Amino acid sequence: MSHDGGRTQTGVDGIMAEGQATGADRESVVEANATAAATVADLVETTLGPHGRDKIVYRKPEKEEEGLDDYFQVTNSGAYILKKVPFESPAASMVARVAAAQDDRHGDGTTTATVYAGRMLEAAADLIDRGFHPRTVINGIDAAVPLAGDAIDEAAVPVDEDRIADLVHTTLGGTVTEPLADTLVAWLRDAAADGHLDPDAVRTESLRAGSLADSEFVDGLVLKKSFAGNYVPESLTDATIAMTTQAVTASQQVNDRIESEAGADAGTSQSLTIAAETADDLQRFTDRERELVEESVRPLVDAGVDVLLAANRVDEATVARLDRAGIAVVRNADEARLKALARATGGTLLPHLGAFDPDDAGSVGSITRREYPEVEQEVVFFRDLPGDLASVLLHGSTWMAGWEAKRNVNAAVASVASALETGQVVPGGGAAEMAIAQHLRDAAPGVGGRESMVIEAVADAVEAVPRLLARNAGMDPTDAILDLRTAHSRGERDAGVLGLERELGSALDAGVVEPAAFKRGSIHTAAGAATTILRIDDVISGIDVTVSESP
Repeated sequence: MSHDGGRTQTGVDGIMAEGQATGADRESVVEANATAAATVADLVETTLGPHGRDKIVYRKPEKEEEGLDDYFQVTNSGAYILKKVPFESPAASMVARVAAAQDDRHGDGTTTATVYAGRMLEAAADLIDRGFHPRTVINGIDAAVPLAGDAIDEAAVPVDEDRIADLVHTTLGGTVTEPLADTLVAWLRDAAADGHLDPDAVRTESLRAGSLADSEFVDGLVLKKSFAGNYVPESLTDATIAMTTQAVTASQQVNDRIESEAGADAGTSQSLTIAAETADDLQRFTDRERELVEESVRPLVDAGVDVLLAANRVDEATVARLDRAGIAVVRNADEARLKALARATGGTLLPHLGAFDPDDAGSVGSITRREYPEVEQEVVFFRDLPGDLASVLLHGSTWMAGWEAKRNVNAAVASVASALETGQVVPGGGAAEMAIAQHLRDAAPGVGGRESMVIEAVADAVEAVPRLLARNAGMDPTDAILDLRTAHSRGERDAGVLGLERELGSALDAGVVEPAAFKRGSIHTAAGAATTILRIDDVISGIDVTVSESP
């Protein structure tokens, strides 16, 4: 204890309530955090590569109609696993959240980032145990990041049509049929003719009917919805559509008009109560309701609208009026899909129908519907659109099969979009990691000091990926790493693990590639998580802490 200017200064433990622990041993806190991070990496590392293993993740059904098999999900998605599994350790939770953010930003690379981070922290804990200061380790990791970026630039090759096909096939890994994959590749090539691809331009939908071989590519949009009301057209050609996000109900029309007549500000919501004291009052309200429904529908009729799509509910009174006008209705449609449809048809997704103008209508060359009686499901297809929009309708006998294929298709599209954005891909199969590791080891002596040893440790951490790819493919990981180091030392910068063939070879010749942005993102994500955790030297319970002054 010491005194300074009348204020008592004491150890943290002296001000903690009884039973509230704090890590007085700083090294043990670092070790515990590193162990927790390594455990997260251990959880997902076996999912890496084309021969990665699956995990069963138990969950609660998201919809009432889901069956008992939907209480769990079989997946090898690192992002899904890390987002669904609860972790008690704050460090483990931090690594999981940061790594899962890689998927949100780039669409893939979560498992790779997690492995990087876990192995970096394992190496960091070992160095600190050997007397390295955490600040030195942090500086070394920070110095390794731009060096890794240089190695990625050297290993990268330009994106062309062949590399787009390689990206798709690498990511899908045989989870969909070859004809479906080839059709997707052809569409992506056309859509990316200007060197850019909007990942939202390809939508995926899963259907619990048939088998994966029944899956189909649709040049347009697929909605798992049925037409409401009695007007159910089997097909429409050269159709005009209107789209809205707001509920379309008679009562809403009354409220909107009353707000408008009362001079309410646009975008505000008022709670309106209408008292019908007599039968005449009720009749007047009903008549007014009918008039307003007619007013809301009339612009659609005058514009020749064939289909109204709403992201919310459409009441029966409005549906009945639209039926009489020969306008089909799709209600409670997914808003994200309607946004994509609006972009592809030249239409506008309106906040409410009161704002409808003929210029807001979209154009669709063909609208058809199909029934799947075995699962009591109808699907509406929107084809021949002016803009770029495609869908992959994935079939499967279980929800899980369709979901996993859907995830892989989304990842494939995200890979192509990411690669086109930077114009670069890198050889896969751990070849990029081997190039990074070699470059880090070559550059480390030039950095000097203890930081050079940290950079070498980062090289070992990155090299864990090809080691895992070899192990998961049933190969000897030590022999594989030694052979790959030899190949890279000879200048074979694309030498990697060809998992499907269970051999080592040229990843570029085999068509195994990944977006360069994924590798850069994984390195930055892992380094950021590792250095953040290394700055932590204590774990304190969330309690009120009071320091008393001496009299």
